Amino acid sequence: MRTLTLPLALAAGLGLTAPAPAQNLEDVIGGIAQTLIQQELDKNAYIAAQEANTAAAYRDYLAKFPKGAYRVNAERALERLGATAEASSAAEAEARLRITSSQKVAVQRELTRLGYRTYGTDGVWGRNTRTAIATWQRDRGDKVTGYVTEAQLRLLLRGAVVTPPDEEDEDVGTSPVAVEAALKLTRSQRVEIQRQLAALGFDAGVADGLWGAKTRAAIKSWQRANRQTQTGYVTAAQVKLIRQQAGSSTPAPGADNEAALEESLLELTRTERVDLQRRLTRLGYETLRTDGTFGPGTRRAIAEWQADGGEPATGYLTADQVRLIRVETGG
Repeated sequence: MRTLTLPLALAAGLGLTAPAPAQNLEDVIGGIAQTLIQQELDKNAYIAAQEANTAAAYRDYLAKFPKGAYRVNAERALERLGATAEASSAAEAEARLRITSSQKVAVQRELTRLGYRTYGTDGVWGRNTRTAIATWQRDRGDKVTGYVTEAQLRLLLRGAVVTPPDEEDEDVGTSPVAVEAALKLTRSQRVEIQRQLAALGFDAGVADGLWGAKTRAAIKSWQRANRQTQTGYVTAAQVKLIRQQAGSSTPAPGADNEAALEESLLELTRTERVDLQRRLTRLGYETLRTDGTFGPGTRRAIAEWQADGGEPATGYLTADQVRLIRVETGG
């Protein structure tokens, strides 16, 4: 009797009056349940397509439910949208923006933050991301295409650098390791970046030019704070931004600054830099800090000391000047 109780109750609810063996009745009810579920999925899929109101969304519905109850409605919607020409044009315009994978991740995160779920922040703009973009466009009163324009991209990136990227920046599909390797950073430049990260509050460990787990973690933390893809590896644009934020006048890789390059050849350790800052302060040239990072205060102090000694005020030290500062302070 137990096996018949639930099926009989469902049968009564569904208006089935003819008696049937228990197993057959369960099969009938199971089939009815499956039909109801399928109808509900069909309805929900079409509602989702309506909400997105894009050619891509309606095509996705038709692909899933080629014989769905709303097939005719979806086909008419495609005709109304001028699907082929419009979607193709919007897609081509977006392709010309050359959006990088890191920018795509940033857009997905911003859409999610705004309440438009992309169901992933992996830099791959699939159906869910396209639907999120389309819904965001609709709510803004923009033309609904599911593809972003340059103005919309700028808005979603919240002021971050917009494509096309600099020639020296990362290419779509290039691994973060390869992008950083292409910069060909010298050992002294890596030391300087470690010091700049430390000055910005991101502990990169010992500033020795060896970028191990601690430095990579510091880079990731900096990238996260600046709403960039967290790879632990830097791009040329990020190197420039780190320098700007740290207030350093040290040139970027390849920049033409002989004085800075000459100082970089000294490969001063953090301890030596701290010692020089303290000696300059004792001589009356305030560096503002004694942390081993030659920021604006230290550069200004060096330039003043050089000018007072009749030397070109470059703000960068030579080997002879390092020795002279030590002599003047009795070391």
